[in-house]
Amino acid sequence: MLRVIQWGTGNVGRHAVAAVSGHPDLRLVGALVYSDAKAGRDVGEICGLGDLGVVATRDRDEIVALDADCVLYMAQGEMDPAGALDDICRLLAAGKNVVSTAVTAHIYPPSAGHHVVDRLEAACAEGGTSFHGTGIEPGWAAEVLPLAMSPLFRRIDSLLVRELLDYSTYDSADMLFEIMGFGRVPGAAVPMSDPVLAGSVFRAPIMMVADGLGATIDDFVYDRKVVVTDTAFDIWAGRIEAGTVSAQRFSCTAVIGGRPALTVEHITRVGSGQAPDWPTGRGWRVTVEGEPSMVLEARIAVRGEDETDQGCLGTAMHAVHAIGPVCRAEPGIRTFLDLPMINGRHVFGAEQACSR
Repeated sequence: MLRVIQWGTGNVGRHAVAAVSGHPDLRLVGALVYSDAKAGRDVGEICGLGDLGVVATRDRDEIVALDADCVLYMAQGEMDPAGALDDICRLLAAGKNVVSTAVTAHIYPPSAGHHVVDRLEAACAEGGTSFHGTGIEPGWAAEVLPLAMSPLFRRIDSLLVRELLDYSTYDSADMLFEIMGFGRVPGAAVPMSDPVLAGSVFRAPIMMVADGLGATIDDFVYDRKVVVTDTAFDIWAGRIEAGTVSAQRFSCTAVIGGRPALTVEHITRVGSGQAPDWPTGRGWRVTVEGEPSMVLEARIAVRGEDETDQGCLGTAMHAVHAIGPVCRAEPGIRTFLDLPMINGRHVFGAEQACSR
């Protein structure tokens, strides 16, 4: 049985705690939290599961000292990528494998630069451990789906991965307002309005797919469009005032062979009635022009569930199911191009396992 530490108990981490605690091959042995209100409490009680016998701590040294095989690192790393990298490298060097959903660029570390690759590889070598970055989008829709589809094609002229989600029930004001720029005036200086910063979010999946398919990227093109609301309204994370951003459409495209060839695009709203002229849906769509032409659609929350919460659940489960393959892998950075197919082991018995 693999011993697992949960780092972070937010929107994604709480789902991971439930999954690990009910998994027959995994045992939760520690948890790191960021607030005084959570520290010293049982992590199961924090996540609404009842006592699990694991007390949460804010002490990083205490976590590093624990005997564990893997850490599920689920901090809000996009707020502090350098700090997240410091944490991850410390854990790796201490002999703990790490599966992370915290920093999108870490899904394919070459997209973050040689200094990130070098630090991760050095920490893995010191601890004899492996590192894997994952997620749902990026982390699955823009990487795993196109790569899984690719053996069917003789030729790909263009490939578009599009995410369509309504974030009005996503309970993270920092992510929505401070990073993405919802509820701000158009042109506000937020990370998603900066082509360099915003493009880095999508370069990881684009570079991974291009490398996996043997293609050379000539250049990247970034685009962002926003729509403002005429009337003020409230969402879970706060208030969207009139005249501020209520929907946005942002993308990054890789130019390959002199043509726009590989695009990842997000169409994100904070209300179903915003930007009605843009494509709608809930989930992800991969559109391929080539031989053969093909569209693959993955819809989420098809029974009327909260789509953002279901997305957080999928993100958590992609990480939880990666624990075994990552712990068995040779030391070093292990992306989707390096690991075997990650399967959802024991999912048919998950309900019974969680109810024990």
